Amino acid sequence: MSPTDAIHRRGQALEDAYFQRVDQELLQKLRDADARSEKLQELAQATGLRDDQVANHLLDAGINVTNIAALTLTPLVFVAWASGSVTEQERQTVISEALRRGVNSNPLAFQLLQQWLQTRPSPDLWTAWKEYAGSLHQSMPTGTDDKFAQGLLEQAIAVAEASGGVLGVGKTSPAEQRVIDELRDVLGQPASGDA
Repeated sequence: MSPTDAIHRRGQALEDAYFQRVDQELLQKLRDADARSEKLQELAQATGLRDDQVANHLLDAGINVTNIAALTLTPLVFVAWASGSVTEQERQTVISEALRRGVNSNPLAFQLLQQWLQTRPSPDLWTAWKEYAGSLHQSMPTGTDDKFAQGLLEQAIAVAEASGGVLGVGKTSPAEQRVIDELRDVLGQPASGDA
């Protein structure tokens, strides 16, 4: 065997290994795309979402059918974090609402909620929730959407007031009020002074 044959065979082996690796990467990408497509379908079915972009943003934010129940409490979590940290009173108010809604019956959702209360969630989650809420708000019948919005706003205000103020004055911080105002906008509700 000549040295050029050995070099040629070695080159061929390296080339074969390279293309095998490329093929494996392509197969994995296809599997990942199929899995994501399946997750999108499950999420759309569980939420009634018809907007693929919103569903993709929810998946990107870590929301799927196993923890979607936690998503409903996202505004309360962001109100709690508005001042930079979550107080024990705010945490208890959010957890009480989660228990009232039965979120604790879904261990993955409840665990995610507790994680959000310990470590500030990404702003991408807030953006994804606003997109989801806007889409949901548009699909709800008039009256139902207002009732839903009012209930959510009352809960958000309860979180803001849970640990703020002195003698009932200044219970809601300016940062918390900004989150509540943003929530009002998303839900199509008038500002507190406009009602």
